[in-house]
Amino acid sequence: MEILVTAGPTWAKIDKVRILTNRFTGRTGLYLAKSLSKKGHQVTLLINPHRVETVGDLKTLYFHYFSEFKKKVTDVLKNHKFNAIVHMAAVSDYLPKIEKETKIPSGKKDFNISLAPAPKIIKTIRKLAKNSTLIQFKLELEKKGIIDKAYRSLEENGSDYVVANALEELKSGYKATLIDSRKNKTKISSKGSLVKQINNILTQ
Repeated sequence: MEILVTAGPTWAKIDKVRILTNRFTGRTGLYLAKSLSKKGHQVTLLINPHRVETVGDLKTLYFHYFSEFKKKVTDVLKNHKFNAIVHMAAVSDYLPKIEKETKIPSGKKDFNISLAPAPKIIKTIRKLAKNSTLIQFKLELEKKGIIDKAYRSLEENGSDYVVANALEELKSGYKATLIDSRKNKTKISSKGSLVKQINNILTQ
């Protein structure tokens, strides 16, 4: 099967040298992409390479900034049909209202940044890939209530599956819950288990 995997953080530009980002690296997405490729799938990886090792023989597209990610995912979906899309990228929820074209001088007593909600890229993905199986990821701080929150996100975005993670659980290794459109739940206890469950979806 032909699969698109997105991974890594999208940077939000403040000025010529400063960015807003998050703590995620894209390494789990890279691991998944490599593992699915080894299982015989044709994988295209769209990733921020800032904190990942060599991607090997994977067909890979790179981005750093939110605007780059938006353009590249839009372009690739307009020009190619995928059987499935695994959307793992840690996309910015907010962007600075103004991007400075120069470096903001240091030494200021106050440095305020006004933010606005970022466009929901997953909605663009669903619109451009109506017939693809769409697997999204949803992260929350705590396990409590995460299933309902993740399922609401699945319904809002028109996804087929959502993988729900709680940050408090990731401290002791990879753990998640896979939820389908009927709210059936499957526990995931490791990155290897994640690969197995997603491969099961792709080959069923």
